[in-house]
Amino acid sequence: MATLGSQEKGVLGPGSVSAAFQSLVNRSIAALETINFVGQQDDYSTYLEMNRLRLRGLDSIETVLKNRSHWFFQLRSSFLDQDQLFKFDLSRLDRYILLPIDYGWVNNRDCYFISHYWRSASHPDPDGTDLRMFQQDLVSDTLWSYVWVDWTCAPQVDGDGRRTPLEQHYFEKMLQCMQMLVRDCAFEWRFPAWEPRAWILYEVAENALSHYSCTVTEDNRLFLCHVKEMVRFGVHSVLNKYKYRCTNASDMDLVTGKLEMLVILAKIFPKDFALRRTLLDYLNKPGSTVSGDWVGG
Repeated sequence: MATLGSQEKGVLGPGSVSAAFQSLVNRSIAALETINFVGQQDDYSTYLEMNRLRLRGLDSIETVLKNRSHWFFQLRSSFLDQDQLFKFDLSRLDRYILLPIDYGWVNNRDCYFISHYWRSASHPDPDGTDLRMFQQDLVSDTLWSYVWVDWTCAPQVDGDGRRTPLEQHYFEKMLQCMQMLVRDCAFEWRFPAWEPRAWILYEVAENALSHYSCTVTEDNRLFLCHVKEMVRFGVHSVLNKYKYRCTNASDMDLVTGKLEMLVILAKIFPKDFALRRTLLDYLNKPGSTVSGDWVGG
């Protein structure tokens, strides 16, 4: 399969940004109308119309980043046709749809969350090794339509290790509420061999502690054992015992905080998964999307 090149259909050229953005909006509205909504069915018509209006009210990709009210999801066809994970790229809006960051739209029939190791700081999967395994796993499942991969669906740093101020604004909020993705999407993973990776431990914990059951495989077994151990003995004890770390050391406090919240709720409400999910959705959902709360540099 050929990787989409810079001259193929859908690439933005001078003067084509508004057309590509309008196509993204139209595609996203169409997705809302066919998605398996899992919220309150009595409110479906109201929510659908409200979110149609929100999408139609977006006038640029900058507004999407500023408002921080929508996820970028990669289309199934784009995911399955690539040879290497695409880096987040706003000049290729044809790869994406937008889904509301709100309960009910992202669901485990239409959407997958990809949990994976980063093999290098410059690219998580430079040889496409993990991607090929994901594609083999998912190609036979004909029900899903969208996938969320951090490298593809969240703004990444450039060669100088920076994002634009607006991309950083969006990225920081997505980092705060990505728990909703892990809980609500179908969970796909491939871990080559166990390593003490804190982000992976968090993603496995979020998935396991938010559902009544989870699949155990050889590559996630140790992570699940450590999740159980955290609930019994505490987060810091397990992180220190197994020397968990983040590729970006500065992420460690954030990951630790996310794990602490999961463990606290698991102890307070050990059998009430629905209540835990409701509380976490409330805590993780972005607050005000008023554009005035962003101050650019």
